[in-house]
Amino acid sequence: MSYGGTKILIVEDHDDFRRAVRKHIEKHGLSMDVYEADSGEIGVGMAVRSNPDIVLMDISLPGIDGLEAARQIKARLPKSKIIFLTMFEAESFRETFQSDVASDYIGKSDLYEKLVPAIKRILDIK
Repeated sequence: MSYGGTKILIVEDHDDFRRAVRKHIEKHGLSMDVYEADSGEIGVGMAVRSNPDIVLMDISLPGIDGLEAARQIKARLPKSKIIFLTMFEAESFRETFQSDVASDYIGKSDLYEKLVPAIKRILDIK
């Protein structure tokens, strides 16, 4: 299913995990333009150039971390929705970092269960 020009940016420093996220999105029929970045700085630059609807942001990145990269993206692109992907337990992280930057937090161990529903919720897809 195509979502008419919907763009998603995956910011993750591990190539294998980034490819797995892309494959998971495609496997579920979410036909979107997918962009990738392997650092916070590249992610910010890629976001400014591509204007994604959703950014999937790792928190632990080389250079600027995902939290700072997300703040910079939101400052420039307030309509972009950011989903943090974290190795930390997502609920405890959510309690620690409450802000208007994040639309959601997903633990990497819960990715296959929670990512597609989160994307559909954000894009208001039934």
